[in-house]
Amino acid sequence: MAVSLSKGQKVDLTKGQPGLNNLLVGLGWDPSQSGMDLDASVFLLAENGKVTGEQDFVFYNNPQGGQGSVIYSGDNRSGQGVQDDEQIRIDLRRVPQHVHRIAFTITIHEGESRRQNFGQVQNAYVRALDEPSGQVLVQYNLGRDFSVETAVVVAELYRYKGEWKFSATGSGFSGGLAALCHNFGIEVESPQPSPSAVTGNAFGSNPAPSYQQEQPQRSFTPQQSYNNTMPAGRPMGGSVHNPMQGTGPSHSSGSGFTCSRCGSQNIMTGKKGFGLGKAAIGGLVLGPIGLLGGFIGGNKLKLTCVNCNHSWEPGQSEISRITDTLKNQAKNVIQQYKTAESLDGIVAGLALVAMADGRLEHAEKQKVQEFITQSPELSSFGPGKALSKFDYFVGNMTRDHYRGKEEALGKLHKLRSKPDLAKLVVRYCVAVGYADGDFSYEEQQMVSDICRMLNLNPSEFLY
Repeated sequence: MAVSLSKGQKVDLTKGQPGLNNLLVGLGWDPSQSGMDLDASVFLLAENGKVTGEQDFVFYNNPQGGQGSVIYSGDNRSGQGVQDDEQIRIDLRRVPQHVHRIAFTITIHEGESRRQNFGQVQNAYVRALDEPSGQVLVQYNLGRDFSVETAVVVAELYRYKGEWKFSATGSGFSGGLAALCHNFGIEVESPQPSPSAVTGNAFGSNPAPSYQQEQPQRSFTPQQSYNNTMPAGRPMGGSVHNPMQGTGPSHSSGSGFTCSRCGSQNIMTGKKGFGLGKAAIGGLVLGPIGLLGGFIGGNKLKLTCVNCNHSWEPGQSEISRITDTLKNQAKNVIQQYKTAESLDGIVAGLALVAMADGRLEHAEKQKVQEFITQSPELSSFGPGKALSKFDYFVGNMTRDHYRGKEEALGKLHKLRSKPDLAKLVVRYCVAVGYADGDFSYEEQQMVSDICRMLNLNPSEFLY
């Protein structure tokens, strides 16, 4: 009998079925209006949550990847029919060892320009089958969780202790396929003026099989920009317009830094060779555990203005001024909402990020505990209270991950009516994500989910 999952749930695939090798992943949807074209795509991700080359991005113009281990069945442009609209075949034995996760996505082609979104899509689902027998192993129905999004990471396969597990991800994006590409480490060319101008494979080699060439190919052309580290200074979603972003001081991202060239406060922050993301700096300096200080001491912190692309390395006086400003802002917010409910919500968010991958290593736990105990804002609730709450939420998720996670999300949800506190919570969550020096893919996705729960735009805090 197939296992039916809800968003965030996971299930073992191969642990109880050692002979499971050939997997069929089917995706389906029913557009509520004619003229909607939805597409399945697959990203084969390394340990850092990014693709490493063109063979790791499988879509309508590049239907095979992972050294032939992942094959896309072809493009269904109408969404008609009662069976899967599009399918992906995976030979688990042949998946390259550098691939730690396989993300399955659905996007709406030209959704923004046509004013189409997932609020106009019904009955979307993803399911995994044992291909030889046709047995459905697991299914996740997306329901009506999405409205304005034009791209969704619906599910993932990922390796865990030598086995493959299936996760119902359900993470939405604005910006369509281009936004997903940016998120997974792929640069995207600007659209060409005419689709007919694009020929052959999107990467310029290995033309698609004949069943793909029967239809004109799209003008979506990714470029190779594959890195083992996250690029600093690139907003999440690429060039997708974010209505919450502005170009002047009155629409600040919240970092507190100001561009000396154009006066904008829409500033990206990043240590050279390691992306920190827009507005993340607020979370880092709020936690007095020396995260930011280490970057400054090594002369490694780099700021980039999103408005005019001016870059500079701030001096110690500028850092000190902004640090003091942000700490005072945090202190004022905490004083305004200093209740047991607020403490529960804040610490629940920290625990959710710390446990984003389902476990908390000892070294990582120590870092997060240092963050909590050394934060004057959290300490103001009373000696040891924040740390005790953190251990409580982590303990619940360790014993029963799904029940513990649901309880933590419930506590967090109560803060959505307090926007100032909600933003502070997300900055704390970002800081916890960086506590061990590696803001992992799972942690970033959890921060994105927390943002949406709190009615905040993830692009204000992540790139």
